[in-house]
Amino acid sequence: MKKDIELYQADCFDVMNDLIKQDVKVDAIICDPPYLIKQADWDKEFNMPLAINLCYDLLKDNGNLILFQGWSNVLQTKELLDEKFEIQNWIVWDRIKGRGAKKNFVSTREDILWYCKGDKPTFNKIYSNIPKKTGGMGKKNGQECRALTNVWYDISPIVPWSKERNGHPTQKPLQLMERCVTIWTNEGDTVLDFTMGSGTTGEACKNLNRKFIGIEKEEEYFNIAKDRLKEGDVNVGQ
Repeated sequence: MKKDIELYQADCFDVMNDLIKQDVKVDAIICDPPYLIKQADWDKEFNMPLAINLCYDLLKDNGNLILFQGWSNVLQTKELLDEKFEIQNWIVWDRIKGRGAKKNFVSTREDILWYCKGDKPTFNKIYSNIPKKTGGMGKKNGQECRALTNVWYDISPIVPWSKERNGHPTQKPLQLMERCVTIWTNEGDTVLDFTMGSGTTGEACKNLNRKFIGIEKEEEYFNIAKDRLKEGDVNVGQ
């Protein structure tokens, strides 16, 4: 029996190929794959062309593909995506607090590429967390906060003193992943994260009544994700 949450500790390419053989289709893929900046062993190499081809086969028609990327490799990934998908937008998440640098600018930028397998993507409009400073025309839409643009600077990153910090070196804030799930999927949809890390996307899906398929190769991070998501209807495979 299929569960609302399916977790796999394995190589993502093996699992994605198996899902394709089972004719599994998902409504959206929301993923933060390695940026290839060599900050850890798992970040030294990643077959992005293969990942994108598998994503195409796993997505339903008009399904959304959301990939987080670093500034140093985002253009190469975009070129690959342009061959198979339709670009919808290029979002920049400004983490405000960045990584230090002695011989370059402090890095606070992460890129979020939004593509669709078709031309009718799911898009649920929401507003930012930033209150409007003035009245007038801005108040006529009944919203207290500013419109959400393609530059997100209203969600703070995980820092050493964050309550939700769990030890994953590239952990994303739950608020950020809940925003992604809310905008690009509907209730009851199935979301795939093929490099789920500590399971933040899965927790967002659980909180927002979406189904989730998560894949993580590293045992340490897989166990964190499994513990976060164990309450409820969870199937764990390898």
